Amino acid sequence: MDAPRPNEEEILTHLEAKLQHRFKDTRLAVQALTHSSAKDKDLPCNERLEFLGDSILGQVISEHLYHHFPGYEEGDLSTMKSIIVSAKTLSEKARELELERVIILGRGLTEKRQLPRSILCNAFEAVIAALYLDGGMDAARNFILGSLKVKVDEILKDEHEKNYKSLLQDYAQRRVNSIPVYRVMKEMGPDHKKMFQVVVELNATQYGPAWGANKKEAEQRAAKLALEQLGLLTVEANVE
Repeated sequence: MDAPRPNEEEILTHLEAKLQHRFKDTRLAVQALTHSSAKDKDLPCNERLEFLGDSILGQVISEHLYHHFPGYEEGDLSTMKSIIVSAKTLSEKARELELERVIILGRGLTEKRQLPRSILCNAFEAVIAALYLDGGMDAARNFILGSLKVKVDEILKDEHEKNYKSLLQDYAQRRVNSIPVYRVMKEMGPDHKKMFQVVVELNATQYGPAWGANKKEAEQRAAKLALEQLGLLTVEANVE
């Protein structure tokens, strides 16, 4: 049985409390949380807002990283940005805002115990756009940097490890509806100083191999090679 659909007042009250923003155009709040499965002539869905919100999110994070890492190359900045705005991070932030309680869904989707990550990500980005259109760039920027503070702080303090496996996993789930599979091909050396050779398989294509002092390190390096070959990561030049 489908759950009751949230009404405009419930959506507005919830969103204004979570965002600490009072909407002048209440239609934006409702549209931001209307999934395409529920749209009709009187209820436009959030796809256009999601498109705009994705661009605003990218601009804010790119600008933030650009100013804080003046010596970093484009490839490194792109990798850090991908970590911050990954589907995993955005869906987690959407759940923190409890957006699943007020998203308007079509028949069938409301029966799911947990909403797909893509719906939550799109809603989060649509909320960014609604906030931008209603309150301006400063309101959107403050919300983005406030929401993603933990991830941004990890990057700024350089405490994160460039998690190439996470980036590859995020790409695989978004683009090819598959998951990477890592295989150990060779082991060399004594037990106390063993080296591992790993390849990663994705969508019937094998990437690598890569060596590491442990399986985790080799898997990270194999994932990095895959990202480079897929054109998602700038290939680092070898300097003699």
